[in-house]
Amino acid sequence: MIKKNYFEYAQLLSSEYSTLLSNESVRNILLKTFEDQIPIFDKDLSYREFTNQFLVHYYPNEISVKSTFINNILSKTSNHVSIFELNVGNSRLDLCKINRFSTAFEIKTELDTPKRLNKQMEDYFKVFERVYVICSIHNLENIKPYIPDDCGIYTYYITKTGRYVFKKARTAVKSNFISAFAQLSVLTKKDLNTYFECPHLQSKEAMIELIINKKSHNEINKIFKFCLRNKYYRKWNFLLENRADILEIDYQWFFKNTVSPEVVYL
Repeated sequence: MIKKNYFEYAQLLSSEYSTLLSNESVRNILLKTFEDQIPIFDKDLSYREFTNQFLVHYYPNEISVKSTFINNILSKTSNHVSIFELNVGNSRLDLCKINRFSTAFEIKTELDTPKRLNKQMEDYFKVFERVYVICSIHNLENIKPYIPDDCGIYTYYITKTGRYVFKKARTAVKSNFISAFAQLSVLTKKDLNTYFECPHLQSKEAMIELIINKKSHNEINKIFKFCLRNKYYRKWNFLLENRADILEIDYQWFFKNTVSPEVVYL
């Protein structure tokens, strides 16, 4: 008899799982986690597929919300590039989308605390034209005091069958706090040299100052978006092209590494 509830099992399973585990290792972790009593919901699933389904359904952490948001929202539109885990100021942004506009998405699950949101909002509004928070509909009222009125909101809830349902609860207002310095600070010295034709100087700060003195803020914003789109196009396109063969809990790993799922899932 399984004594723990499914959330506790999913939490344990999440701490043990890694994309690079062999199928046999995934099986052994499942047996260890469930004390040799794996609840099989669909016998046609492989052990790895079962792990993915179980974690997405019963452990709605950032990884689960991020991947299902991609499936339900971001992948539904074309002509954009999305990016995982971008360093912005002193924060690490969960997702962003670059097309004609730049849009930031910060995920706050029911497992997260909102205490860092104020600082994250400050960082994101300096760099992106639109900023959204993605949060559980059950946690919406707890999140609102930590975000400005100009921040958009996506809510989600999970059905009994484990399906995530997202809804845009508030549309983001274009940021009035865009900082050329903050945008350029997100980029590397190589980016500044390649996309802004800035000579290599000893410090990135000196290169940024030179660019700001030569180009308008509008020009910098336009090139900034072009740079991010070009840098991450191949990674995002790889994920889209192979998404049918990649498990949701592994999206971020494959985005970063661009290795064929056939090789990893041997």
